Amino acid sequence: MSKTVVIFSTKGGVGKTLIAANLAVALAQEKAKKVCLVDLDVQAPGDMARMLNVNPQRSMADAINVLKKQPQAFVKSQFIIPAASGVDFFPSVLRPQQSSYLEPARIKEVFAFLEKDYDYIVVDAGKSFSDIFIAALNQANLFLLVVTPDVISIYQTKWILDTLQSLSFPLTMIKGVLNRS
Repeated sequence: MSKTVVIFSTKGGVGKTLIAANLAVALAQEKAKKVCLVDLDVQAPGDMARMLNVNPQRSMADAINVLKKQPQAFVKSQFIIPAASGVDFFPSVLRPQQSSYLEPARIKEVFAFLEKDYDYIVVDAGKSFSDIFIAALNQANLFLLVVTPDVISIYQTKWILDTLQSLSFPLTMIKGVLNRS
């Protein structure tokens, strides 16, 4: 059974994408595990791909379209790119316009396909609180909340913790990561 780690922040520029990429690479190289790095940051598509030096041609939005029409035609290798770092990369969108094709109800189905092949799924969930984020969080075993030591980040962290608790997410699955301390 794979473990899914979702990395999120309510604020941009806190290092969430770098932390997600480094965690995925460390798990793949240090632990010799099969790791899929999922870029669900629909507001900054392409950042993770540039960081990994890969050029994806298809995305999760495309995969969802295939799963809707012909689930048996889903071939992982058509959507997921192996990176030189040892992780497999799966972008959610290639362009911001594609984000409307990401259906929260289908996220579980996509993750079910990933869980069959990977020990770890590391998700960069972006910074926007959305149905896509909640769908990814519903698949998580661990939720890393990246915070920086500034007033806005701390205030928004309190807000997100209160919101997640009101949605019945157990606080035990949430861990804070203080970056730039």
